[in-house]
Amino acid sequence: MKVSIELNVSDKEFYDMMVNSLNEDLKNSNKKVLELKEGLKYKKKSTQRKGVGSEITVHIKRLVPNQLYVATFTTAIDHTQITYKIESLNESKIKVTYEEEYENVSSREVPAWRQKMAEKQSAKKAKKMLKEVEKFILNERKKKTNSSKK
Repeated sequence: MKVSIELNVSDKEFYDMMVNSLNEDLKNSNKKVLELKEGLKYKKKSTQRKGVGSEITVHIKRLVPNQLYVATFTTAIDHTQITYKIESLNESKIKVTYEEEYENVSSREVPAWRQKMAEKQSAKKAKKMLKEVEKFILNERKKKTNSSKK
């Protein structure tokens, strides 16, 4: 599943937001402070799942400042790889391509129609999430501008 969308923020603002979010996740799931870098692996508990598949291993595969972020999420029942490609269109506009590759590794077969439905839902969610990130960044920018005027 792949989604591309243009956002009215800079590549640096978007990338920094992604990294901050990742750092928060890292802090919440680990007792010790880990440095966020390519190759990092850590475990966390799923908030949506209980029992089998509730422990997730997160692996940061690629981190290229202001351009690329790739991570895999592995559980006992599935593997998901997500990619954010950030392309700067100008200083305040970017094109983000979000890609999600899902692989069921459990013995339970997922019907093709259900997989298609899940992908459509994921695409919708991804677009909504990216627009929310844009809104958040624009609000933060507004706050900074207002506080520097005082």
